[in-house]
Amino acid sequence: MPSSLLTIPEIRLGEEFDCSCGRVHRVATRQVFFGDSLGELLDLVTGGFDQRGPTVVVTGPRTRTIAGELVKAHFTKHGHDSIVFEAERADIGTVSELERAASNCSLAVAVGGGTVIDVCKYAAHRLGIPFISIPTTISHDGIASPVASILLGSRRTSLMATPPQTVVITEPLIKLSPKRLISSGCADILAKTTSLRDWLLGHLVKDEYFCKTTFNLTVSALLDIRRFIDEGCRDVLPLASAAVKCGLAMALAESSRPCSGAEHLFSHYLDMVGEGVGLHGEQVGIGAILMAARYEDFDYPPQQGFELTFQDLRGYLRRAGAPTSIADIEVSEEAAVKALLECKNLRPERYTILHHAPLTPAGAYTLLKKTGMAGEP
Repeated sequence: MPSSLLTIPEIRLGEEFDCSCGRVHRVATRQVFFGDSLGELLDLVTGGFDQRGPTVVVTGPRTRTIAGELVKAHFTKHGHDSIVFEAERADIGTVSELERAASNCSLAVAVGGGTVIDVCKYAAHRLGIPFISIPTTISHDGIASPVASILLGSRRTSLMATPPQTVVITEPLIKLSPKRLISSGCADILAKTTSLRDWLLGHLVKDEYFCKTTFNLTVSALLDIRRFIDEGCRDVLPLASAAVKCGLAMALAESSRPCSGAEHLFSHYLDMVGEGVGLHGEQVGIGAILMAARYEDFDYPPQQGFELTFQDLRGYLRRAGAPTSIADIEVSEEAAVKALLECKNLRPERYTILHHAPLTPAGAYTLLKKTGMAGEP
């Protein structure tokens, strides 16, 4: 039977609450469903939207045959006109094409992976219509987040958008997805071990806004993904739960800050210069190994209990089937050194371990050697 993913006492889906951080948080996502049957799950959500106009089903060429046409048929069966839009690239041109195609639509439904969800999310936000997120894989933490990763020219940019009103996760669909994509999703969520430290560091050093509720929610996601890996990556529920919790954390913070630190800047730099063949989560996981090792040179901020050493993090990544070295994703030592030196300039306002303890060229190479990514391990 379908079930809710979340049992978090402080957070009620679709509601507002006063938080100890001093803010009033609004949880825009109203429903999160997890189950075996996509049809049964869709029956639960079809009537919950104002269908004055058609529904646009956004999918990819491969996912269209796997689930996109099924979703379209479901809405048609319930009397809703539907159109299908295929998104192959998460760039601003594709977003604009979708906006034109869906200009008279009142609901958007994303059926696919990260590219599909990001394009649908941002276009729906610009159109001012709700969207449903139906992931066919969990390759990163964006399935329920307010952040869309969109290419603006040659630069991948994180853009704030409206989170999904409903998230529908079907276990058989996730299990059908390529193992590399699931491994990438694990790596992206495991990397919260360093993004959380960066957020805490920014709060303690720069008096940056900090929310303990949001922080704990992200820690909970990190523990979920560790459980998923510890149990052999079989039961999809902890993986789905972790991804949704990360999305909710970003929505509560109204920023990607709880889930994105120096390890993401490292990945963004590689994207910007076109280096390597890594997926987003793969690059972030390798970045997190480097940042965890960098943190081990310092006693600050104080340990909170969720942290992983770089060796333990590498072990989790290996068990998840994710890359653990720059060589695994065809990134050269020279490019990695440049990334470690320069990536902090991509977001100078976001305080991280690389801002707190900037590296020299020699220090960057030493860090690569320490983690076994350069020279002899």
